[in-house]
Amino acid sequence: MATYRNPWHKPKDPHYGPEYYRTEVTPQEYKGYLIYRRTLEVWDVVKDGACVTQMAGPNGARQAIDKLVEERLSAFPTSMAGKLQ
Repeated sequence: MATYRNPWHKPKDPHYGPEYYRTEVTPQEYKGYLIYRRTLEVWDVVKDGACVTQMAGPNGARQAIDKLVEERLSAFPTSMAGKLQ
């Protein structure tokens, strides 16, 4: 079973979900992130034990990861970017 933190959790507002998500599905790994299909309509993108975004499909999850990686790489000088992938 996998457990990862829900950063949007609000103890007094159940609409934001539980403090931790738990799932028994096997994740897909993509560029250092894990993609979990937590429900029929929600794919969670997880990094370092926390959900970083939720998408409506696996392609959207991979596209979100591509964007996160691109943003991360663009924040560093070109000489360092190759070392961060």
